[in-house]
Amino acid sequence: MRLPIASLFGVLAVLFAHAALAAPGDKEANQGINAARGGFCKRAIPLLESAESQRHRPSSAVPLADCYAKQGDLLKASEIYHTVAGEKKEPGYTGRDVAAITAAKKKAAQLDVRIPTIVVAPAEPYEGLVVEINGEAISDPSTPQRFDPGKLLVIVARAEGHEDTSQKITLKEKQRREIKLRLKPKPGAKKPPPKPVATKPPEEKPVATKPPEKKPPPKPVATKPPEKKPPKPVATKPEKKPPPKPVATKPPEKKPPKPVATKPLEEPAESKPRVAAGPEEEAKPPVEMPAPTPPSVRKQRNVWLGAGFRGFFVPQVMFELFGEGGRHAFFPGGDVSLSTRLGQFDLVFSVAYARFRLHETPFKPKGHPDTDYEIIESDLQALQADARLVWNIPLDRDERFAFRVGAGLGVGWMFMGELYRTQAYPGDAVPGEQSSFVPGDPYRYVKCRGPNNPAGSFRYCNQLDYDGDHYPGYAEPSWFTRPKGRPQGLKPVVYPWLLFPELGLAFRPWDRVAFDLRVGASVTGPLAALGIRFAL
Repeated sequence: MRLPIASLFGVLAVLFAHAALAAPGDKEANQGINAARGGFCKRAIPLLESAESQRHRPSSAVPLADCYAKQGDLLKASEIYHTVAGEKKEPGYTGRDVAAITAAKKKAAQLDVRIPTIVVAPAEPYEGLVVEINGEAISDPSTPQRFDPGKLLVIVARAEGHEDTSQKITLKEKQRREIKLRLKPKPGAKKPPPKPVATKPPEEKPVATKPPEKKPPPKPVATKPPEKKPPKPVATKPEKKPPPKPVATKPPEKKPPKPVATKPLEEPAESKPRVAAGPEEEAKPPVEMPAPTPPSVRKQRNVWLGAGFRGFFVPQVMFELFGEGGRHAFFPGGDVSLSTRLGQFDLVFSVAYARFRLHETPFKPKGHPDTDYEIIESDLQALQADARLVWNIPLDRDERFAFRVGAGLGVGWMFMGELYRTQAYPGDAVPGEQSSFVPGDPYRYVKCRGPNNPAGSFRYCNQLDYDGDHYPGYAEPSWFTRPKGRPQGLKPVVYPWLLFPELGLAFRPWDRVAFDLRVGASVTGPLAALGIRFAL
């Protein structure tokens, strides 16, 4: 009997060791951290606030600030970030606490940029000016005041001898707003301050004495014109000009023979565009200029052989259309295509390969309890045949660049791989403690090893429902089969494929080579592809 009793005490010691070493608030902190990582901030905030009220740890304070920031409470988040960033490692801090202190410094700087500010700048000095924002007086309204975005702010200003004014505004993230404050004076109240401003102009009067000092310099300039009188003796030069005058009489004697040149113009009527033509004929050549220079058009190629890369991106939102969980996934592949030109359209036939590999991902149908979470993964591979009709819109004369719009239809075949489904339970649960198996972050769930394995997980790992045999190694049957007593399989062996719309840009640097960049929306997710074509 000694051996069983000793082993029993050993098991109890292991099961309760975690609870005995846990400090106050650790349980709430762990649950809050897991909820914050999963994006469940409404559940995480009260848990983390409770943990921080019992004891402070940077590893729980930073996730609390993260949730505050997501909820729009940027000021609360900034205060926590700066407080944690100023801490130093203390006894009892773990590696997660030290990492949280380092992360808080970076997050504080990033968050401060997002917090909007407001400045109230008086248009003129007001005696006894008081500015209140949401009922709180601002000591220095000319300095930037920080507020949370999206919250209504009521600004009230009052001053002696002026009417009160109020204004309601809402700030956006990163906004830096300045309000010019102008108060209306009360009837019968006049301000003396503006009068002393009029005393400044008389001080500028002595400046007017300077212009008369500048008048004497222009007087000596008047002495320069008499110096220009000496050029009078140059008048003797015109005596040399008379000799060229008789030379000018000779050209008129040569002008009479010019009309003789008009005779050949009358005889050949076909030679009108020559230089000897009159001003009326000179207007005709520019009209005939564009005709002899027709634009060169690149030779059209009708058959192309191409190959390239294409992949499908499945965002987490598509998983959420059918249930809860999921993750972003990218499925790479490639294709070989043959296209033929039909006027402005291309008819493209292609054969493609895609690898639908999905890492371990938590997922459950929409509306099902938390106990129905499963870890799904796949190593499926598919071949696909499709036809696409693409409309080419040239962007230049030589069709070097072309915008392409089209659609496609095809069929796919999952020729290799399996889709695996395994029941899962919360990873933070303590084996043997049934109360610790509570809903948490599904991305921390782990696979069940069997029915009620580990102990206490019977609500998650059981044989009571349609997934009673979903344990390690279970592969989902195809949707063409229905096991006895089980729902129809979900593995898509043969599936239809639709692409609409497809948008792309074609670049043809050489006559027989073209590059294609295209994107589109397909049944298997958003499509992105890059390929090259060769003319045959």
